[in-house]
Amino acid sequence: MKKTDILFLADACAADILGDSSVYVDNVVIDSRAAREGSLFVCVIGEVNDGHNYVEKAYENGCRAFLMSRETVADMFSEAHPDACVALADDTQKAFKQMASAYLSQFPVKRIGVTGSVGKTTTRMLVTAVLSEKFKTVCSEKNYNTHLGLCMTCFLADESTEAVVFEMGMDRPGEIAGYCEWIRPDVAVITNIGESHMEYLGSRSAIADAKLEITSFLKPGAPLFYIPDGEFLTKEEIRKRSYGEFSLHPVLEKGGDVQITSYEDKGRDGSDFTVRIGSVEQRMHLGLLGEHNVRNAALAAAVGNYYGISCPKIAHAFAGMSAFEGRLSAMDVGGILLIDDSYNASPASMLAALNILASMPTDRHVAVISDMRELGPAEETGHYRVGQRAAELGIDLVIAAGANRDIYARGMADNGAEKRIIGCADAQQAAETALKLIHPGDAVLVKGSNSTRISLVAEEIRKEYSGK
Repeated sequence: MKKTDILFLADACAADILGDSSVYVDNVVIDSRAAREGSLFVCVIGEVNDGHNYVEKAYENGCRAFLMSRETVADMFSEAHPDACVALADDTQKAFKQMASAYLSQFPVKRIGVTGSVGKTTTRMLVTAVLSEKFKTVCSEKNYNTHLGLCMTCFLADESTEAVVFEMGMDRPGEIAGYCEWIRPDVAVITNIGESHMEYLGSRSAIADAKLEITSFLKPGAPLFYIPDGEFLTKEEIRKRSYGEFSLHPVLEKGGDVQITSYEDKGRDGSDFTVRIGSVEQRMHLGLLGEHNVRNAALAAAVGNYYGISCPKIAHAFAGMSAFEGRLSAMDVGGILLIDDSYNASPASMLAALNILASMPTDRHVAVISDMRELGPAEETGHYRVGQRAAELGIDLVIAAGANRDIYARGMADNGAEKRIIGCADAQQAAETALKLIHPGDAVLVKGSNSTRISLVAEEIRKEYSGK
C-alpha cells in the first residue's frame, strides 16, 4: 500500500475527523490482532463481533488510525488517545468501500474480475501468475472474495502496480453487480455455472443471472472469457441474461481464443497439455491435479493472450504453479498419499476430486467426505450423485461425516457398494475412524464444505503420519 494521508481517505467517505489529522497509513486491517504502527483499523460491525470492541487492543499494537461508526465509542476513544485519529462515518462498511475505490482510482491499473460456482480461486491465482509474466500484479488474498475482502484487495496496490485480479463470490442476487459498480473491471472471467448457493438462489438459472452480473459495468468491447459448456454459458444465454456491448470470448470451443489440443494426466504431478492460441501451439505443464484445472488454466491463458503475453511466458507461469493448501494438494505423509481438498465442496468439485482419487496408482482409495452446504433444493440429489459416483469409480472406502451421510450411503448402496461406506456424526469422529482404518499405501481424499471442519481430518493424518 502507498503511504496515504488519512484526510484523503476520510474525504472519500465524507467522514468526520476526530483527533490527530496528521496521521498517515500504509496498511489496512479489519482484525485488531494484525494492527500495527501505520495501520488503519476498520471497525467492522458483524453478526458476532463488533470491531469497536477491539479499538484499545489495536491501539496497544501501535495503530493510530481508525474508521468507526459508533459516535459514543469514537468520542471516548479520541478523548483518551489524542495522538490517534478517528474517521467517523455513518456506516463503516459503506465508508470502507468508498475509501477503497478512491484509493485504487489513484493508479491506472488493469482490473480483472473472476467469478464462477467452482474454480474461481484457482483461476484467480492462474490469471495472476500469467499476468505477472508482464505486469506487476496483485490479487485477492486467501478467500477474500466478499465485500470486505475486495476492499482489502484494493489496498494491496501501490504506484508500481499494473494489474489487480479480483475474485468475486456471491450468495444473493445483486451482490456481484454491487461489486462491479465500484470496481469496474476491464476484463471479466466466469469459470462455470454450478449448484453452489442454490440454497439462497433457488435454481441454476438464478445462479447464472447472478454470476453474469460481472458483465454489468464492462465497457463497450471489453471481453468476457468463459467456457461454453452447459445450458447457461452459451452466446445466446449470456446475451439474454446480461446487457451492454461487451465482447464474448469463448475458450476451448472450436475457433475460440484458446484450445487444448492434447492432454495427459500425470497423476500426482499434475498435467501436461498442448495449448493452441491462433496458429501457435505450446506444450505446457501444470502442477495442479485434475483436468478441470487445465480448463481453468485455459481461461487464464486467454486473459494473458488478450494482454499480449506470449505462449512461452504463459507456459512459464503455469510451470511455476503448485497446489494451494486445502485445494487438491497432494503430498506423501508417512507412505499415505494425502489429497487435501478440504477448503470447500460442491457436487461438481466433489465429483472431480473423486475422479482424481480413483486415478491414483495406490493400493487403496479412501474418501473422507462431509456435507456440501448451501445446496438448497439440490441437497439430496447432489449428495446422492456423489455416493453414486464413488461406487461407480470403485472407491474402496468412503467415510462420510455429517447430516447427509445417509444420502451418500444410499447413492452407494443403490450401486452395489453399501459395504464400502461408514457414516460418522462429524469431522472429529471421521478423523478418529480414518486413523484406525487407513495405512501406508493408501490414497486418502479429504473433502467437504469448509464449515463442516473436515480439514481436521487432514490435520490429524498429517500429525499422525508425518514422523513415520
